[in-house]
Amino acid sequence: MKLMSYPRLGCHQMFKDEFMFGIYLQDFDQIKLSIYEEIEGPAIREKILNRDEDSEGDFFYTILNDIHEGLYYIWSVTDGEKEFPIIDPYGYEVIQNSERKYFNKIALLRRNETKRPNIPWTETIIYEMHVGHFTKAINDGGSYKALIEKLDYLKDIGITAVELLPIYLWNRHTLINMHPKTGRILTDEWGYNSISFFALDPIYATDKERVREEFKELVREAHDRNMEIILDVVYNHTGEGGEGGAFFNFKLLNRKAYYRHYGPYFSNCSGTGNTLNTSNIIVQEMVIDSLRYFVLEMGVDGFRFDLGAILAQGHDGEWMEGSLMHKIADDPILKNVKLISESWDAKGRYFVGKMPAPFHEWSDRFRDCIRSFGKGDKGHINQVATCIVGNDIKNMNPQSTTLPIHFITAHDGFTMWDLVSYNEKHNINNGENNRDGSNNNCSYNSGYEGETSNVMINHLRIKRMKSFLGLLIFSKGVPMIVMGDEGARTQGGNNNAFCQNDATVWFDWKRQEKFSDVTLFLKKAIALRNELKWYKHKTDKNIVWHGTKPNNPDWSFYSRSLAFSLTGEDFGVYFIMNNYSEPLVFNLPPAKYAWAVYLDSHQKSDFTALVNKSYLADEFSFCVLVDKKDNMDINIDPDSETNKMNHFLDLKTNSDQKHNFLAQNDSTNLSMELDNFLNQKNPSNIDKFLMKHLSQDMVGMDTKSLGAELDPKSAKSLGAELDPKSAQSLESELGSKSAQGLDSTETDKNIDKKIAKELQEIVGEKLQSKNDQDINKIV
Repeated sequence: MKLMSYPRLGCHQMFKDEFMFGIYLQDFDQIKLSIYEEIEGPAIREKILNRDEDSEGDFFYTILNDIHEGLYYIWSVTDGEKEFPIIDPYGYEVIQNSERKYFNKIALLRRNETKRPNIPWTETIIYEMHVGHFTKAINDGGSYKALIEKLDYLKDIGITAVELLPIYLWNRHTLINMHPKTGRILTDEWGYNSISFFALDPIYATDKERVREEFKELVREAHDRNMEIILDVVYNHTGEGGEGGAFFNFKLLNRKAYYRHYGPYFSNCSGTGNTLNTSNIIVQEMVIDSLRYFVLEMGVDGFRFDLGAILAQGHDGEWMEGSLMHKIADDPILKNVKLISESWDAKGRYFVGKMPAPFHEWSDRFRDCIRSFGKGDKGHINQVATCIVGNDIKNMNPQSTTLPIHFITAHDGFTMWDLVSYNEKHNINNGENNRDGSNNNCSYNSGYEGETSNVMINHLRIKRMKSFLGLLIFSKGVPMIVMGDEGARTQGGNNNAFCQNDATVWFDWKRQEKFSDVTLFLKKAIALRNELKWYKHKTDKNIVWHGTKPNNPDWSFYSRSLAFSLTGEDFGVYFIMNNYSEPLVFNLPPAKYAWAVYLDSHQKSDFTALVNKSYLADEFSFCVLVDKKDNMDINIDPDSETNKMNHFLDLKTNSDQKHNFLAQNDSTNLSMELDNFLNQKNPSNIDKFLMKHLSQDMVGMDTKSLGAELDPKSAKSLGAELDPKSAQSLESELGSKSAQGLDSTETDKNIDKKIAKELQEIVGEKLQSKNDQDINKIV
């Protein structure tokens, strides 16, 4: 008997206790619907649906009475003697029983009562995270509720959008790899093997019967803080795998419609065994229905499309006008939320720059360029400038109108700490003998592979990390920060940790406290970015390029330094990048009020100092100077621990040619460098140390005056402490250097004498120190 109603896919309430059940099926002529009171008990009702009798074409459907919310149902088909249960592709909630059998739960739609913040792209700062790994070490660890507890932490940093790695129901049992130490079979922990595009995986809910409600609560809490929730979604393949893979739904319902094929075989554009046939109308409608569901019902603010190039292809795997990506971009609902594309696939198709507006695209050009520049490679300076103005994708497609998504690290690949700590991947625990994961990391370990207690190396790593973050935040794109990069999270060099769920990947909150200075650097960078108008303008015309001298950038192949300033702002701002292996002096344009240090990756992030006409940027450093009226009120305490040396900066304001190194380096860093010289056990290195720093500012002092100022800790007594011969060499070397600048003014001579004395006292006391504790007291 024909039903007097139109078919609908999924389970929908018709009247109070009357529900319609519908499913798309082509490969079988019969399907069974079973209703359950509870997932551990027997079915309380069953109905067989037959083609033509209970279908309209390939849409099978029925209406049942005496049904209510909270019951469960299973579709199943029989092939030979085996019955296969089916997850409803349109099921809103799916849960497993103790035998790992999947049940669809009857659920009603209740729109999330929340208002999306609609934060402009120009003000968006994205934080990519894994819900479980981010929250594992706190109350209700590994859940949406635990994440809510940390929203204020993210808000305080300046994060506006939290991007969640996949949370759709997924098949975690796709591997045969064994952990080499524990012997256990590894599982997919990232969630990139979806088996439903509507149901949430229960893993992140504290109450498995309230999965949707707990997620909705997270969305509401984020919106209350003016933050957005973006979902990383996977519509390019499923967790059923290829030949020999599991059966959950799509393979049974219509293999050829749901999956792309190459002859009789599954296509594998995703690298995971199958490719969803997103050029098929059934699949396209399902994907769009899924996206609308999460916008309208759940209240999410946007989506990042994994391997989005596949969704822009036809059945032949080539670019297609009118593809699913075009339909999403044209959808009257979806085009008004944030849409992000990873515009490549696993078989080599590369569509970056081609995605239709309003899609914003991941920029691998930015990632690779900034990584190479940050490790000191030559030949990148022009591309660095292109990335800073946000034209890295537009250069490939001049018609592009959207900002690129800028990132240096992502969930797949090294964390930022590992980027500066490892030259090679260390994926042995993934059970593939270190064959998995990318070999093209563009990383530099800062002088030692892996964790070390070496103070100098760790200081360089922190400095390089902060420099990377500075380049990321102050480039004109949409910055994406990876979970834990603000706290130096490490995965021990594992650059493909998708199958790890232990301390290797969990956010370590104690470690974050240890590296809180990096967090402060990021927070201050975001705050300044939000003050500047340039990041809200479409044009890049208000930028002025500089080198070590104003208005004189070095665009040569060998250049590894660059500076820029922004015009049309309410205050002056000057950005300096030095990725040489030596410090560089950057001359500054005249200040309206006074230049002050806002950020310097070589310094503590709360460091500040007034600067006159030049600034010394340390190797591999990123510095930001600001010229504001209230800079005139800055009061630097010369006796404070952080600024012990920096009071010399004020003494040098009358010098046109000299630059005070000590003003740019706190005593801790100077002490660390001296340690490095002394540890080499070469007495003449103290000469080199003094000459490196004294010669930059002591030029113009004759040997006699310098010697008098050094006394009683003179070159002679200092040399005797090290090597009787070093006194003579130190004195002669200082004299030789000082002879180069005998024309300096008497004022500068007196200033330099004071600097020499202060430096000598530090060096002298340090040499007499017997242990590290004494050294720390001196510093």
